[in-house]
Amino acid sequence: MSGDLTEVADKSVRGGLVLFLSEAGSTTILALGSILVARFLGPEYYGVYSISLAAPAIIISLIGLGLDETIIRFSAKLRSENRSAQLLSFMKNAITFRLAVSLVAWLAFFLSSDILASTLLNRPEAGGYVKLSSLLIIFQALFSILYNLYVGLDRYGAGATAKISMSIVKSVSAPLLVIIGLGVVGAVLGHVLGFVAATIIAMSMLYLGPYRALSSTADGGGEYRGSFRGDLKTMIGYGLPLYTSSLMLLLVEQYRLILLAHNISDLEIGNFQAAGNFATLITVISTPISMALFPAFSKLDPSGEDVRKAFQYSVKYTAMLIVPTALLTILMSRSLLEVVYGHKYQLAPSYLSLYATIYLYSAIGSTVLDYFFNAIGKTTINLKATMIYVTLFIPLSIALTPLYGVTGLILSVLASFTLKVVYSIYVARNKLRAPIDFKNSASILVASGAAAIPTLPLALNQPMPTHLNLLLGGIIYLATYLTILPIIRGLDKTDIEILRKLSSNYGKLKPIIDLVMRYESILVKKT
Repeated sequence: MSGDLTEVADKSVRGGLVLFLSEAGSTTILALGSILVARFLGPEYYGVYSISLAAPAIIISLIGLGLDETIIRFSAKLRSENRSAQLLSFMKNAITFRLAVSLVAWLAFFLSSDILASTLLNRPEAGGYVKLSSLLIIFQALFSILYNLYVGLDRYGAGATAKISMSIVKSVSAPLLVIIGLGVVGAVLGHVLGFVAATIIAMSMLYLGPYRALSSTADGGGEYRGSFRGDLKTMIGYGLPLYTSSLMLLLVEQYRLILLAHNISDLEIGNFQAAGNFATLITVISTPISMALFPAFSKLDPSGEDVRKAFQYSVKYTAMLIVPTALLTILMSRSLLEVVYGHKYQLAPSYLSLYATIYLYSAIGSTVLDYFFNAIGKTTINLKATMIYVTLFIPLSIALTPLYGVTGLILSVLASFTLKVVYSIYVARNKLRAPIDFKNSASILVASGAAAIPTLPLALNQPMPTHLNLLLGGIIYLATYLTILPIIRGLDKTDIEILRKLSSNYGKLKPIIDLVMRYESILVKKT
């Protein structure tokens, strides 16, 4: 790798580690809180709780305007170019604009919450819950832009602190409020309090850290004579295609829940939500990688060879982590959900197994493609890919959900997502000269699939207590995968050298990674 690419890769790995640890910690804490809330409320009331959060999420998507992605790209780019005054102006105006829009949206939503609960959610009795959850429009929206700003500034630790704080407050307060008798109200209030705390902490750290640092180096703004209107024009110009794309995806996500609300029972919705919550554990791996790649790609010349090499390395190495994780989740879904939720959620394992297959697409770049296009400024490609997804998903889901319930909805998602990824791969290969190495993809899929064979008896029969069954299944799967991958040349000498270099930033995890790399090296030499 070239010097620039190596430097960017090193920073991305360090940032990815912090994001991974924070995502893992935050997700674990949130999962524990979610488990308690789900257990205390039961499937039916947990379904009501989930539906009550759907409407504010729609509004948050409406007011996004692509600012979250925009702030990552421009803060990373301006910082790498040492344009402190412009960066300071950009971040102040972005936060101000987000706050103003969210306040207006919150007021309109609050005043119409009863109507929305009745018409949009088909649950007139949920009006009070929706009013309470409306505060998310302010605090979740603000927290989102602050967190993404930290990512763009390479201040991963500060973002991690705020996110984990949100997780702790939410996961402690929500179950506690349910226990003392507040029921669904307590669960919703605890959810809101998490984002209130996180926003206050993130804003305080921003003022005391990056804001003061940038102010001291910006020479009073003398080197950049920007304006709110000028910065807003830049934000909207870059972010509009992203906003349209994200808006469609987020609206479709909420539409999915609304579609279920009109076609199936609260019991089935609760099972689907439980499965979805567990599927997000896979994002403990995928999200930190994606978040670190976005600013990394933004720092490279979009017309240069380095960015294309970075793309290909990223596709391969993310797939090596995410594909086996997804397949293990599919195999052990019953054990996983029994450990977490107990035996009440009988439908959730089949939903989880089916839904988790979407993460297998990381073998052909699904985790990386969107961030690659955004970082090099080709945001309209993602917009077109999203339009393809939505155009196919809506008629499929309308046809399949009434017939097959949650299963029909998930099949609609998978079919639509397949077409979206195929289009993105075509554009990357033929228009941007950034092809996917399908040989590597096939090797990773084969190794992951072969590792499932010795794990199947434990997945199908559960011959021992659930915890032990899950632990042993995971060990067998991982050992088999790490053995087969180098044997079928899914991992070669060059990969091992790159991974060893990058793992030098992994601190206390480095000895474990070195041990794995030594084992892989032995197998590579024998092949």
